[in-house]
Amino acid sequence: MAVISSIRKRAGLVAALIAVALFSFVLSDLFFKGKSPFSSEQSVGEISGNPISYISFDNEVQHVADLQKERRRQAALDDETMNSIRDNIWEKFIKEYALKPQFKSAGISVSDGELKELLLGNDPDPLVVQYFSDPNSSKLIDYFRDPSTGKLNPRSVKTYVDSLPAEEKGRWSEFEGILRDTRIQNKYLTLIKKGLYVTNEQAKAEYANLNRTVNFKYVMKPYSSLPDSSVSVNDQDLLKYYNQNNYKFKQDASRKLEYLVFDIKPTQLDFDEVKNQMDKLATEWKDIKTFKEDSFLVVREGDSRTCDTTHYGKGQLPLQIDSLAHASDKGTILPLYIENNQYKLTKVLGHIMSPDSVKARHILIKVPKGDSLAKAKAKIKIDSIKAVIQKKHNFLEMAKQFSDDAGSKDSGGALGWFTTGKMVPEFQNACFNGKKGDMPVAFSQFGYHLIEILDQSAHTLKTSVATVDRKIEPGTKTRQDVYNNAVDFVTKYHTSETFEKGIEESHLIKRLADPLKESDKAIAGIENPREIIRWAFNAATGDVSVEPFSFPDKYVVAHVADIREEGIAPLEQKKDEVTIGAKKIKKGEKFMEEMNKANAKSIEEYSSKLNLRINPAEGATFTAYSLPNAGRELNLYGPIFTLKENQLSKPVAGESGVYVVKIDKVIEAPPTTDYKTSKLQSKNNYAYRVDIEAIEAIKKKAKIQDNRAKFF
Repeated sequence: MAVISSIRKRAGLVAALIAVALFSFVLSDLFFKGKSPFSSEQSVGEISGNPISYISFDNEVQHVADLQKERRRQAALDDETMNSIRDNIWEKFIKEYALKPQFKSAGISVSDGELKELLLGNDPDPLVVQYFSDPNSSKLIDYFRDPSTGKLNPRSVKTYVDSLPAEEKGRWSEFEGILRDTRIQNKYLTLIKKGLYVTNEQAKAEYANLNRTVNFKYVMKPYSSLPDSSVSVNDQDLLKYYNQNNYKFKQDASRKLEYLVFDIKPTQLDFDEVKNQMDKLATEWKDIKTFKEDSFLVVREGDSRTCDTTHYGKGQLPLQIDSLAHASDKGTILPLYIENNQYKLTKVLGHIMSPDSVKARHILIKVPKGDSLAKAKAKIKIDSIKAVIQKKHNFLEMAKQFSDDAGSKDSGGALGWFTTGKMVPEFQNACFNGKKGDMPVAFSQFGYHLIEILDQSAHTLKTSVATVDRKIEPGTKTRQDVYNNAVDFVTKYHTSETFEKGIEESHLIKRLADPLKESDKAIAGIENPREIIRWAFNAATGDVSVEPFSFPDKYVVAHVADIREEGIAPLEQKKDEVTIGAKKIKKGEKFMEEMNKANAKSIEEYSSKLNLRINPAEGATFTAYSLPNAGRELNLYGPIFTLKENQLSKPVAGESGVYVVKIDKVIEAPPTTDYKTSKLQSKNNYAYRVDIEAIEAIKKKAKIQDNRAKFF
């Protein structure tokens, strides 16, 4: 029971599983009970005619976000995580209003007895095994592993569930709901798969297509051999090509966004201001004589808020101070220098003789952050382990049995040789300040370490320094000046006509986001650009942002250069592509006329008369996605797989040029009367498609409207 109690204290166990399962698309319907979206509220979308209110959607998002924060022990989540949560909650609503009604209409359900079998049966569901596994190693937690079989122990699971406190019962119910929904969906997909059937004639055709091969030769006159400039097309040609190929111009709603970035960078004034601050600090620091006061000043004045007490060898300190630091006396303030856009002021704390590298092994007892009781228990445990090792000299065995460091426990805690900077400071100091044979105990961010120093390299001079670092950042005046520049540009160049003129006159670089979709989360060079994207989809063609968009390190002025609505793009919008396509048609017609006029009777004659190279190709099959030496040329499949040996095709217009093909040899599929393998392979191919295509078909039928981008 102590083990179960320990598991409960790991708040992340239940929360993580629910969060993972919510993210896996099959989500429970528990949250919907007692709630329903109302059309009068702001809607983030519609699924099967059901409007999804902003409030309902955001409540679900916040519920999962809270679980994630609890699992990660964080006060807030980053934008990427929140976007991921929103995506998966949207899938949950799709399941509720599109998928689950379809499953129900098929008469599919999971009984309580079946659910119990999934949880406590001899072959538990993979989700259940995952629930009771260590998230780091993916192995079953010892308490839940049956020692005789190595599998999940149903009795341990039942004991755990029966002893759950009231506040955790709800989470377990949610998990059971996830498990039930997963099973229902799998049943539905299995039902479809069981209904698949491949006839004997289909199996025969598939067998032949897969095993019949063709060797051929071809000549090809490439479209690139005739410059586009020598081919003219009129409006009628363009319209004809557009109408015949409009399926190629189907598009999502998008915008062509042009934008200018006004970077906020430190000026010389900002550099001088920070330097003056550091010069004053250097004068104050000279009068400080104790390490305690040194460390207090570094933590108080430095941006990093840390005082590194590590002793470094030659070549290990920043290049600007390395030689000088090792040669200077204790208490020396070294010259101010710049590194990584920071001014740094360094004081020499002292010198020692210390090894360059250490060989050690350790036993780790993990301690959760902020858990004082666990820390006290871990200290007692590590001291007990140390006492046993000192008596029995069995470090290797004790490490394998008790260490929480999964990366080293199987090798008896061995860490090999390492230099300074490779380990956390507390661990490093214990190793480099001790001597060979010592067995110190150190506490770090990971927990308690029992360390055995196995060996040390020769001792050399090491220097300890304290450094105050201060980032060189743009000041208020710098930010205001950049903002004024951006505002001046908008004021002067606020139309499409003047926008380009302004870029040229101001010597700015125009950036492009194209195509920009309403649901996009990124624009190159801009962190979290959702405000710009929402503006772009509410603006008209030619609009320039009235106010510069503000970001921590820049201001942005945006211009909507073009608007593309969902559907078939207008001809004018695709004129360049249509022109290229129409000219290719013209070239094809010209080349085919030339080939027909050649009146050639063999592939060799085509080659000679038209100065074209003969290309051999062997082993072509009907099921292949491309042809040997020819690539993806779908128009060639007809002549290649219908002509007989030694037959010559007519000129065929392909993707890259106009072809003439001559069949050399047709190798028929080996004769057989057993098409079981072919039939099984075809059925497996169809079954593989079910998992994706069946769900997508249901979604398509639901006529889903996703308006989330208007809110997030």
